[in-house]
Amino acid sequence: MKTWKLVSLVLVGLVSAGAIASFVQKRSEGVKLNATEMPEPYEIADFTLTRTDGQVLSRKDFLGKYTLLYFGFTRCPDACPTTLAQWKAAIPKLSPEAKANTQLLLVSVDPEHDTHEILSDYVKKFDPSIVAATGEQKELHKIANAMMTTYSKEDENAGDPDLYMMAHSPKYFLINPNAQLQAVYTPPIATAVLADDLNRLADKRASRLF
Repeated sequence: MKTWKLVSLVLVGLVSAGAIASFVQKRSEGVKLNATEMPEPYEIADFTLTRTDGQVLSRKDFLGKYTLLYFGFTRCPDACPTTLAQWKAAIPKLSPEAKANTQLLLVSVDPEHDTHEILSDYVKKFDPSIVAATGEQKELHKIANAMMTTYSKEDENAGDPDLYMMAHSPKYFLINPNAQLQAVYTPPIATAVLADDLNRLADKRASRLF
């Protein structure tokens, strides 16, 4: 009888310790961001896209680092080049830790036009460290749905199938190292503020690892 009581106490202690550790971990991860934060980060469903280097991009590529994701397309006249120009300006402001632990990702929602070569040339005009990917519409919709956003083809011209635009969100989606959507940035946001958020996230993560 005493043995069972002892075992029960040990089990309760282990469960309590686990709950406390989980709580402490969540608290330790807390960095107040200049963005709309999810009440509780949630896991992103898997998807399969292809990067400009031909490698597969899937949910597992979000693990172990922070990812700032933006949906766009290379023929975008305003929001997309503005976003990538801001990312280019933010990169020199990032700490070594942030540069090593942050992925800037452009997902093209216009795979009909944006071939890997076109997409690669486009992001290189801003910064070669920016990752770009696209894929089949069903896979693009998977990741868009995971970010709670949508996109669509607009202004189609029956006389010229190449004359169309893509409507998409101007927001930046922050994915944490557990492949969970953590926060959403709604432009305009100052470049220095964005860089500071990414630096503080990287610093906090580094402090937990060492």
